[in-house]
Amino acid sequence: MELFNLEGKESIPPLADRVRPDSLAEFIGQEELVGEDKPIYKIIERKSLCSFLIYGPPGSGKTTIALIASKRRKRTFITATTAHIKDVRSMLLRFKREKEFSEVQHVLIVDEIQHFTRREQDAFLGPVERGDIILIALTTENPSFYINSALLSRLSVFVFNRLAEDEIRRVVQQALVKDKIMAEKRLTEEALDRIVVLADGDARRALNILESVVVNNEKTTVDVSDVENFSTNPLYYGKEHHYDLISAFIKSMRGSDPDAALYYFYRMIDSGEDPRYISRRMIRFAAEDIGLKDPNALVIANASRDAFQNIGPPEGYLVLAESVVYLAKAAKCNALDLAENEVMRTIRETGNLEVPKKLRNPATSLMKKWDYGKGYKYPHNYEGHKVEDETYLPERIKGKKFYKED
Repeated sequence: MELFNLEGKESIPPLADRVRPDSLAEFIGQEELVGEDKPIYKIIERKSLCSFLIYGPPGSGKTTIALIASKRRKRTFITATTAHIKDVRSMLLRFKREKEFSEVQHVLIVDEIQHFTRREQDAFLGPVERGDIILIALTTENPSFYINSALLSRLSVFVFNRLAEDEIRRVVQQALVKDKIMAEKRLTEEALDRIVVLADGDARRALNILESVVVNNEKTTVDVSDVENFSTNPLYYGKEHHYDLISAFIKSMRGSDPDAALYYFYRMIDSGEDPRYISRRMIRFAAEDIGLKDPNALVIANASRDAFQNIGPPEGYLVLAESVVYLAKAAKCNALDLAENEVMRTIRETGNLEVPKKLRNPATSLMKKWDYGKGYKYPHNYEGHKVEDETYLPERIKGKKFYKED
């Protein structure tokens, strides 16, 4: 378990730690929260520290703000990815006992708190409620999905955004001045521009790229080719991104925009989304948003799924992409979806309405005696294979229209 005091580390920390801001004056980004007279600024500058949670993407400054907020206080930092909840409970009990002899509240910083289950998170409720600790929780995942609602109600929640390119640039420039090793190197503007792009809003990633380039380069001046040699551009794909991208994908097809649909399709593929999940959503889309306006859409969606299963990746992605474009360009009609909703609403409102006796199958002589099937008219015996003015719905909802064509 990672339980340690943050002061006095002996090993040489990475660049991101060496140049970590020590005050709000050095902190870059999240101006709407840490700028002068903004919520976090007030908490820190007025020393009115309370329990709070920060939700934001990697490298947006969550840990740095937690450390600045708890500066000159007794604090412990744990990482939920490695901490065992039984050890955390023992630690919380120790903090409670310490509080009996001192008015000083212990600050507990919990990184990636979403890795504790909702039930395990209950361990923090009592200590926070009693004031035994000040909890600073950090998470890269939407707290709505992962954090115990009871605990969430006891915390102020702040949302950090990924950094803008000009903010990433300032982070790198600050590191070049602040760190002795970095100060010995010079970056060309093109190299700096490339680091900014590759960082993708992640300050830690920008500093990791910078350090990798400098450590592995004997030249005094670092150019863009050096940056390319020591960097890649992976995509972050958390649970919320999963929902955001599939939502954008569906809405793009619904809006008949094949270009946007392809973009979000390949974004999901490149991020490691399961193609079977995407194909299932496409099949549902064919029925929900196209329906009988183009029955071939459902056939193609099904066929692309089967073809992908036969071919596999990466060749099979093109098969799914063909279906994506077809569904996006197809004529749209949501009559089936509306009919489904109306039918289900009617069933909930009217309950178990009796099936008309003429529609019941008289499987036994007793059923015939009860008039099951009596009065039923066989449509194939009539012109056009349809009985004019015949009704099939239960009496109470006779005449009800569920499916309404455009």
